[in-house]
Formats: sequence, structure tokens, C-alpha cells
Amino acid sequence: MRTAKRITAADVARLARVSTATVSLIVNGKADGRVSAGTRARVLAAVDELGYRVDAVARELATGRRHGVGLIVPDLANPYFSQLTQGVAAGLGGGHRLSLIIADPVRDPDPGSLDRLLAGGVAGILAEAPAADLIRELDGRAPVVVLDRPSPEADHPYVGFALDDGALALADHLLGLGHTRIGYLDADIGAPTFEVRRARMERRLREAAGHGFTGPAVRCRTDIDAAAEAFAARWDAWRAAGVTALVCAADVHAYGVLRAAGRLGVAVPGELSVAAFDDLPFSAVTGPPLTTVRLSAFDLGFRAAELLVGVMGGRPMDAAVPLLPATLRVRGSTAPPAGPSEPRPGAGAGGAR
Repeated sequence: MRTAKRITAADVARLARVSTATVSLIVNGKADGRVSAGTRARVLAAVDELGYRVDAVARELATGRRHGVGLIVPDLANPYFSQLTQGVAAGLGGGHRLSLIIADPVRDPDPGSLDRLLAGGVAGILAEAPAADLIRELDGRAPVVVLDRPSPEADHPYVGFALDDGALALADHLLGLGHTRIGYLDADIGAPTFEVRRARMERRLREAAGHGFTGPAVRCRTDIDAAAEAFAARWDAWRAAGVTALVCAADVHAYGVLRAAGRLGVAVPGELSVAAFDDLPFSAVTGPPLTTVRLSAFDLGFRAAELLVGVMGGRPMDAAVPLLPATLRVRGSTAPPAGPSEPRPGAGAGGAR
């Protein structure tokens, strides 16, 4: 099968009866005062008719200006980061190329990957919850906007969520339902965003109930299967400690918990309330729908991209950005506990039923 011929600036010039230099001036926004309105209209009509698209790499080589943006994320398999990437693309608009790097959020970055990213024409970088080492590695090499990492070590513009508000709202919701013995399933990485979620909730529990989270401290990968296995292995211990509600660090963890609870015959929310953070699209249609703190990944990416474009355009690097809201979404996975929230003597101390 023959492939469609690639439309070039020469094709546009031929149709509009102008030079390729004139086409270049117009499509690159440099025609003011240099090209008549009639010629500009004729060229733009030819662009539309032919479906011509500017080659971003060729434009950078011709103008000497970089338009690439690098996005560093820990995991594209997680739907949260897919939404984040969509938000970044929308915030950048059509004038920038987007390159992705997958980087572990807590370990040293791969210098080679960063070198290749920066050598590829990147004019700015968006770093999602980066490790401290990664922030230091990026210092001075390109404009950087940090996403979802409270209190970044370096002085970079930061876009994040009002995590305190969301965590306290979720804690108050569960306490208001009557839960005082609440377990927590955490992410297995020490990213500050996860640390803040857990710490703020635990502080409120200590204020209201006189103690923190109940039962074993459990961490696992942000993965449905890993969370299901972790819950199955620890449910008896949580139940023995009187846990009537379980908070997950992320919605993906909660999906695994709901799956395992169904297999083990644990009624949600009758026997156990389940809640989380993120509010991914699937959370409204799980069985039951998930109570969660909305942390809009799309909005985070969009706002960060807008900020980076401004910084690359000369806006001061210390530009302040209001925190994005962290709003509680109450759904069917939480309800008042079935009975007194007290430890149950005689129940198993661990292992799946």
C-alpha cells in the first residue's frame, strides 16, 4: 500500500505562489511587518487545504530555539500518570514536543537518560514527585517545575495539592462515621506525597482517638495485584486488632483491596470501610464505588505545563502557584462500623483466611 506523500513547506509555497521563505515566516509567527495581509491569508489557506504541519525538530534547527519539554514520571502503567501526561500535553498546547523518561522516585537517577533528554533539544523539565538526588542532578541544567513533591529541596517552582485538607477531610469523615480503629495500606516508596497523606491522617486520629493507625504497618507496590496480596496476607491481623476501616495511599491499592475482600468474603462497607486518595475515573464504578480524596492528575499536569511554558518564556523562577484542591468524594465504600470498634481476642494474628 502506498503511503501518503508528506506535505512540505515547498508544497504550500507552490500552492500559494510564494517562496518557501515566506511560508517559513508565516508558520513560525515572524511575518508581522514583513508580509502583507493578503499574502498571509493566501499562505494560511494553503496550509489548511494541504493539511501542512510544522516539523518541530526542523523548526528548532532552523531557528536555534528549543521547544522540547521533558516529563519525568515514575510509572506509566499507573493510570494516574497517564492522566498526568494528558494534562501536560494539553497545557503545553501544540507548540512544544513532549519527551518522557521513566525514573524511580526514590533512587538515584540514570545520568545517561537525563543527558540524552537534555541533548535532545529539551528547553524545560517537569519532574513528578522526584527524588532529592534527581532534583540536584537537574539543578542549573534547564528550567524545572516540580510536581507533587511537598517541600522540594531545591528552589524550583512547585505545583501540588492541598494534601493537608484532603487527608484531614478523609480522617474526619471516617471518625464521623464512628471508626476509631483504622488501618493503613501504604505505598512502598518513601515519596513525600505519600508520607504527607499518612502523617496528616495519623495526626488527626491521635487528636481525636488518642492513637494512630491500628494494626500492622503494611506497604506494597502501587499495583492492584500487589495490594490484593498484601490485604489477603494481613486481613486477619487487621481484623484481630479491631480494624473497621482501611485507608489506602492510592486508588490503585484500593482496587486490589476490593478485589481481595470480595474473594475472602469481607463485606465492604458492611464489615470493612475502604477509602483512598486520587479519584481515578474507575473509582466511581468499582464495587462498591470508592470513597476517595480527589487529586486531579490532569489538572496537576496542565497547571505545571502552563507554569513551565511561562518560566521558559521569562517568567521569574520563583513564581507562586496556589495549591490545587484535594477534595473528598464520599461514595459507597464507607459506612458506619457494624459494631464496637474494639480488638477481637481470639482472632488469627495473620495470614489469609
